[in-house]
Amino acid sequence: VMSVTIPAQQNYVPNSYGLGANTMVAVTHNIYDTFLKFRSVGGCVKLQLYGDDITLKTITLKGNENEKLAGRAFVKAAYGQAPTLSMADDATSTITLNCGEGVVLDEETPIVFMIMLPPTTFEKGITITMKDINGKIYTQSTSNQLVVERNVIKPMAAFEVKDFPNNEPYVPVPGEWK
Repeated sequence: VMSVTIPAQQNYVPNSYGLGANTMVAVTHNIYDTFLKFRSVGGCVKLQLYGDDITLKTITLKGNENEKLAGRAFVKAAYGQAPTLSMADDATSTITLNCGEGVVLDEETPIVFMIMLPPTTFEKGITITMKDINGKIYTQSTSNQLVVERNVIKPMAAFEVKDFPNNEPYVPVPGEWK
């Protein structure tokens, strides 16, 4: 068992996840075994966003039941087995993807944003909060269960980042945003 830190802030990389976002471990058979087979301890949520004249600066993901997503964690690794991860009690409930100077959304073609997470079942869904380069905030929520598995990329259906009536977040109908 080892202690690791799941980063609370990750950096945007086009069609991938940022350097240092994917925590991995390796276990050898014995001290003479020099072949290291690294395995991811977390999974990935793949957001696909599009919009008109919007440049995103940050994207923050949070579970609707405040699931632990970043900070201190404990990894149990054994030879020939998949690693398991458990978050410490003082772990935080948000992960933010930093988009640097900003990522310009296309009006028709979704841009991919990948966020690495610990294996987590979001029983009551997630909320995505996006901030543009002008400080404007956009929110997207779902109450659908979302399961993030170790070593699996979970693609979410593409959605448009836009203003919503009365500044209320858009809540998709069941099955619309998975």
